[in-house]
Amino acid sequence: MALIISNMYLERSQMRDNAQYIADYLIANGWTQNAVAGILGNMERESTMNPGLWQDLRYGNMSGGYGLVQWTPATGYTSWADARGYPWGNNTGNPTAYFKGQLECILWEVANNQQWIATSSFNFSFSAFTQSTQSPEYLAEAFMRNYERPGIPELEQRTQNARYWFENLTYGESKIEDVVQLVLSRVGKNTYSQDGALRERVFDEPTGYSDCSSLMWKAFERGAGIQIGTWTGDQMEHGDLVWHNPNYEDVFSLDMQQISGAKRGDLVFWGTSDNPAASTHVEMYLGDDQFVGHGSGIGPRIKTASAYTHDGKLVEVRRYLQGVAPPPPKGVYLVRWIPGIH
Repeated sequence: MALIISNMYLERSQMRDNAQYIADYLIANGWTQNAVAGILGNMERESTMNPGLWQDLRYGNMSGGYGLVQWTPATGYTSWADARGYPWGNNTGNPTAYFKGQLECILWEVANNQQWIATSSFNFSFSAFTQSTQSPEYLAEAFMRNYERPGIPELEQRTQNARYWFENLTYGESKIEDVVQLVLSRVGKNTYSQDGALRERVFDEPTGYSDCSSLMWKAFERGAGIQIGTWTGDQMEHGDLVWHNPNYEDVFSLDMQQISGAKRGDLVFWGTSDNPAASTHVEMYLGDDQFVGHGSGIGPRIKTASAYTHDGKLVEVRRYLQGVAPPPPKGVYLVRWIPGIH
C-alpha cells in the first residue's frame, strides 16, 4: 500500500491507497461503509485524499485550509496534532503516524461533538453519521452541510465521489483473510516473549517472537494496515463487540460459537472481569471449532476451541474489520512520499 503525502493535487489513480487506508481505519473504529464513503467523497473534493495538502498549495499558510478535510484555519489541526505528538507539514518520516493523526482528530471530533453543526435537513449528531446506513450520496451531502460548510459546495461532485468509493474499495473481508493467513504463517515458528522489544518481532524469519496480543497486533498492522492495540486490554477497547459471555463459562462451546455469531478472524478474550485492565489472554477464532494463538513456549498453535481453557473466564468476542466487497488484486505494500510544492 503506497501512502502518498505531499503538497500537490492527486489524480484519482493516485488516491486509491490513501482512500483504502482511511477506509480501513474508520471501519476498524466502527464506522459504516456508507459513512466512510460519505466522508471520502468530501475528502476527494477538499484535498484529493492528500493529508499533506495546503489550500491553494500555499505551504505553511496557517490561515488557510490544511489536511484531509482542509481544517480551516490550519491551526485547528496543527495545534491539536502538536499537543499529541502527531507529525504534519513536511514531517513525513512516519507516514502511518501522519495519517493516524488526522484520522484520530476526526474521531476526537466525533467523541467531543466538535466541528459538526447539525442542520435542519440533516438533524443528527456526528456520532449518528458514523453509524448511518443511509446512501453514500445522502451522507456525502450531510458531511458537506454539517461539517465542511464550504464556500463552493460542488455537491454533485461530492456525491459522485462518494458513490465511486463506496463501490471501488475493499471494506473488510478480504483483508481479514490476509490477517488470518499472516497469523497462520507463524504457527510453530515463534518463541513466546513478553519482552517489550522482542514481542514486536513477530514476523522475523525463520523464527520470531510473540505473545498472545503482539501476535494479533502485528498481524492486523501488517495485513490490514490498522492498529487494534498493543495488548489485550487495549484491543478490548478497539473494534466492535460481537458478543459478551453473560455467564463467563470457561470454554467456547459449539453452542456458544453459534449463538455468538463469531466469524473467522474475530478475536476472543479471557479475563477475570469485564474490565479490559483485567484481561488475561486473546485467541483468534478460525471457524470450524478452531482457535489460533500464542500462549506459551513455541507457537502460535491451532487448538480445538470447544476444549480450550485459560486463566480467568471467557469474556467476549470482538471484530475489527467489516464488509462484503470482493477482494482487490494482490500487490506489494510500500510507503512513499512525493515531494510537493512548498
